[in-house]
Amino acid sequence: MAKLTEVYDIETLFNLFTYTSYVIEEDKWYTFVIHQHKNEAKELYNHLTRGGFFQVGFNNNNFDYPVLHHFINHWDELQYQSGYDIAQDLYNKAQQLINDENTFKEVADKNKYIFQIDLFTIWHYNNKARRASLKDLEFAMNMPNVQEMPISHEQFCTKEDIDLVLEYNHNDVLATVQFYKITLGDTDYSVYAGRNKLSLRMQFKKMFDIPCLNWPDVKIGEQLLLTLYCRENNLDPRIVKKWGTPRDEIKLKDCIPVWCNIKSEEFNRFLNVIKHKIIKPGSKFSESIIFHGIQFDFGLGGSHGCIKSGIYKSDEKYIILDLDIGSLYPSISKSLNLYPNHLGESFNKQYSQFIDIRLAEKHKPKAERNNALIEGYKLLLNGAYGKSGEETSFLYDPLYTYKTTIAGQLFICMWAERMVEKVPELEFIQINTDGITIRLPKEKVDLIREVYLQLEKETGLGTEEAFYNQMIIRDVNNYQAEYQDHTRENPHVKLKGCFEIDKEFHKDPSMKIVPIALYEYFINGIPIEQTIKNHKNIYDFCLRLKINRNSSAYYSTIENGQLKNIKLDRTTRYFASESGGGLTVYYNGSDSMTRLNKEFQFTLFNNFYE
Repeated sequence: MAKLTEVYDIETLFNLFTYTSYVIEEDKWYTFVIHQHKNEAKELYNHLTRGGFFQVGFNNNNFDYPVLHHFINHWDELQYQSGYDIAQDLYNKAQQLINDENTFKEVADKNKYIFQIDLFTIWHYNNKARRASLKDLEFAMNMPNVQEMPISHEQFCTKEDIDLVLEYNHNDVLATVQFYKITLGDTDYSVYAGRNKLSLRMQFKKMFDIPCLNWPDVKIGEQLLLTLYCRENNLDPRIVKKWGTPRDEIKLKDCIPVWCNIKSEEFNRFLNVIKHKIIKPGSKFSESIIFHGIQFDFGLGGSHGCIKSGIYKSDEKYIILDLDIGSLYPSISKSLNLYPNHLGESFNKQYSQFIDIRLAEKHKPKAERNNALIEGYKLLLNGAYGKSGEETSFLYDPLYTYKTTIAGQLFICMWAERMVEKVPELEFIQINTDGITIRLPKEKVDLIREVYLQLEKETGLGTEEAFYNQMIIRDVNNYQAEYQDHTRENPHVKLKGCFEIDKEFHKDPSMKIVPIALYEYFINGIPIEQTIKNHKNIYDFCLRLKINRNSSAYYSTIENGQLKNIKLDRTTRYFASESGGGLTVYYNGSDSMTRLNKEFQFTLFNNFYE
């Protein structure tokens, strides 16, 4: 890879094109403008063709770089045109990329003039469930400015508009630089600190010979599995990736594992449902069973259950024990010799070897471990189950998917009833797809260990255990669990849902002060009001308003006795305040107005001020 790292962004308007970049190693900014009043096209061409660098952007493989590629490809003609004509040509290319579904957007790596790193695809923000814009990241990263384009791309830009666009362009590059550092693990943000996604991909590329630098984790897992399977069986990946086993229906009785041994009346009712249920792939299935005072909810995606909301603690007599099945779905696949029908038994043999190799590597001394192999095989192993339910994947076989999930649910049933048989006085706190949390007498912990060790002999599914001092629970997806080894100096607390403090960036990070205050109250005993009054980071009090292109939002205030309505950008940062204005939204073109938190007043904060 080239030595210099150039982080960049372009703006394409009707008669204005701007290019802004920052070269990290030089600590130097570059700006180029193409407009009828200022034409730096030649300087931009020379800059882009100088060599010795690679570019980093956000959604650049599908937008920014194809525009630059077009510019370089057509330079022989463009160099004789005016700034106005070149800007219009690049604008037309950009609109084609945005609007024409038949246009193949990404340029193949082998045809690129400049190698690209695309943070948008690395982080899988092109996935509907994880979608995040650069404005969302600006909010999540607490940037001083959360800035939207100040001018419509269709607007005719005057000379005076250039600086406005460049300011916006510059802010986008600042955000991309900051996010690039986070991608390298260069951050104190707990979720991402020390996790270098680019270095890991470079190791994967070298170790497995796959072009994965811009791939999300899910694609790496699937493509790595495809590559290694084809190499082992001397098959052509271009052919195998078209394989699959569609099924018209699934008889769930065919998904019952050979080691299933349900004894209780309650769980036998669930087993009987499975024996007689026939479903179509993709359809929903749910069943609920009350067992030992708690409701077990079963669906094709897993198992769930939770005690009523409250605070649950270990004490001198009782302890909270959290039990997890290690690598649940890969372990089930190995235990039951499962494989997509079209890939044959050799798939499971190879898949099981991946499990064994990864575990052996994990058990080596830390300094001797091959972390790329550990992480690569983790993505590969987890991807097999997830992709087996997608029709477009070479792993597609819904029977394989349901055999995996049903086996996991029936294991949870066997596990629960055997624990109750051994320790009738235990209390279930939570049930999850891959684990159970219980409260029981301390002296009975060894009896529970006997249960899971025996089940491991029968099923091949191993168990990992942890102990909690306390759990603060809202529901199965929202809780706080303080581990037994937690200290104030070395905190060890699991935070889920509304209790999460540092969230992944694609999630809404609004009002971070709330989980901070809850943590301080429940873990450190500090009153809620004290935390809020003493907390000095204004960003932690902010909320995010995000609307789509078809919606509109307004900020309403009274100035000099007159009502003033300010139309808001698609992403707005704001905080509750003693004075200010109200927020209203018209969703999806509706004439119906929605007033947000109408009992409060708010202050807009897209631009930081003291």
